[in-house]
Amino acid sequence: MHDNAPAHWALATQTKLACLGSHFLDHPPYSPDLVPSDYHLFPGLEKQLKSPHFSSDSEVITVAETWLDGQSSDFLKWLANIRATG
Repeated sequence: MHDNAPAHWALATQTKLACLGSHFLDHPPYSPDLVPSDYHLFPGLEKQLKSPHFSSDSEVITVAETWLDGQSSDFLKWLANIRATG
């Protein structure tokens, strides 16, 4: 994967990868749904997901959904707007 990091574009790196016959698989450096500047908006969810150790994906989904259910209607409208424009 080639994510446009400066180290991936360095001449030494490109030369070595060319010698190894590597193929580049470009992808966007950030999720189109949530940019890094939005991560600070979810500290409560981060706290919920950090504490316990989950044994399955369904447990993680349940905790995330429970957290979302407890959010204000303004937050949920904002979140819906992100999904609609993303």
